[in-house]
Amino acid sequence: MDRRARRRVLLVGEGRIADACAAFLGAGPGRLRRRPEAGVGPCDLADVDLVIVAMGDRSEAWLASLWPQLETSVQCRHPLRVVLVEDSAPQRPAATDQDALAPLLPKMRLERVSIPQRAARQLLVRWPLHWGADPCFGQPVHLLILGEDAFAEALLVQALRIGQYGEQRLRVTVLARASERFRHAFDAAFPQAGEIADIDFGSLEDPPLQSAPPVTMAVICAEPPESALALADSIKTRLALAHQAPPLLIDVGEVEPAGELADWDAQLVPFSRLALALDRAALLGGRGDELAQVIHEHYRDTTAAQGREPSNEAAGRPWDVLAASYRDANRHQADHVWAKLATTDCRAVPEERVESFAFAPVEVERLAMIEHARWAADRWLDGWSYAPERDNSRKHHPQLIPYEALSGPMKDLDRFAVRLVPTLLARSGLGILRILLVGVAPSRANPERSVERLIRRALARLVARYPDRALIIAASPADPFARCLVRLAIDEFGAGFFLLIDRPLPRLLEYGDPGDRGVRLQTLALMSRAERRIQLIAPGALQRWLDQRAEILVELGQHDPPTSVGERKRLRIDPAEGLDWNFEY
Repeated sequence: MDRRARRRVLLVGEGRIADACAAFLGAGPGRLRRRPEAGVGPCDLADVDLVIVAMGDRSEAWLASLWPQLETSVQCRHPLRVVLVEDSAPQRPAATDQDALAPLLPKMRLERVSIPQRAARQLLVRWPLHWGADPCFGQPVHLLILGEDAFAEALLVQALRIGQYGEQRLRVTVLARASERFRHAFDAAFPQAGEIADIDFGSLEDPPLQSAPPVTMAVICAEPPESALALADSIKTRLALAHQAPPLLIDVGEVEPAGELADWDAQLVPFSRLALALDRAALLGGRGDELAQVIHEHYRDTTAAQGREPSNEAAGRPWDVLAASYRDANRHQADHVWAKLATTDCRAVPEERVESFAFAPVEVERLAMIEHARWAADRWLDGWSYAPERDNSRKHHPQLIPYEALSGPMKDLDRFAVRLVPTLLARSGLGILRILLVGVAPSRANPERSVERLIRRALARLVARYPDRALIIAASPADPFARCLVRLAIDEFGAGFFLLIDRPLPRLLEYGDPGDRGVRLQTLALMSRAERRIQLIAPGALQRWLDQRAEILVELGQHDPPTSVGERKRLRIDPAEGLDWNFEY
């Protein structure tokens, strides 16, 4: 067993956050000891590997008062890892606190965990911004946030950091009861945010959604959970009237979601910010930072190859002792990798499935433009602004200009960062495959039992014909043929599934056999496994998407007349005559 899973942990603190830490840390192997702040003695520190302090704004003062005990208890051991868990946005410690903690730093590795910040980051890793959109089809990402607490702000900031998908500008709408107050506070903290995205603030009663592009994902982060559920019902109704059906993520707090698959509306997705932020593996072993650490190690290797000792530079110190600002910079770069893959129709897979991969020159140039936008967003959120001459003290930078205006050498830096992505993923045990996007044409026909055999043959041939591609089936699950094909592709051939929402969700769930519980359950089961949810409810949108995006179109039914040379690839599955391909398979 990994020693990190058996660490001896001391948890200090009382109250809701400390209780949550105890619940998540106690759900696994290892030894957890909990003490109130006044009950920690030398023996508690003598044999622990990790101290987690959940005492709010009293944490620094408590640590400073603990110095004599640390001096005697930890003097012969490696620096003790100490994590301060804070249920607020990260704040710079006051100078007096820094002075008070200074004597302890040689004896400890001090880390701060902001629950809002970490939860926002983990949420957009688990449910990325492109989950509900297809930027390659020209759909802009539009995130809707309902709430005005520290988590809502952290979610907005994280979306701005990683929401660069190309020509389509990110849109974020924030709905809050005190929307003007939230707007003024946010503008004061991040005055350059408007350079990154279109941001609207509005009231819950009259959301400014009429002239905005369709919402592609909504996050309801109001407290208590009962209030969040009421908000979710309200916004779901408003969006349905506008013929929109984005996923709605709702923070349920510490409530354990109940219910069965049959009760799901295919739209509400519960989550807990505490569960996201206080994940046991993340607190104990750094899960979620694997790619960020690989990026940092690559930087250290590059520095050493240039003849410099990386540990002598602030940005090159080992990860365990790296300053938080440099860790965060690596995290921001890592978190955007998945957006880069989405905009090039690529997918990360286990490394052993990939022989080699390199982005095409046109992809490198497009991704370099996106990477520059990501880099600029990071600087703007940190308070930097454009000036002809760089001045670190005043946070002025001459490269905060559009990619097209950069010099050749500056563009090369972004191109280099893009070309490096396959190498970084390979060092993480991942490879890159281009996706094979197979669309399923709508069909009202009820497939015969023999169709399953034909579908298996077709999928097996596609997998054999394209061994260097990642199979993705894109379909609306409204008809039984599409449901059958998607189910077999996922279960037996490891395919991914792009859910095409071509009608309001209630109609999609009841299409064909209203009241048929079995059909509804099949549809819900497939929808729960979709890695993308693409809204195509407008008239003709589904057909346009299939025409533009599907590399191969699968149809059920009788043969059409011979197709013309150069027409898109098609596979027709006919129960009477078998498989008809119009291309070499």
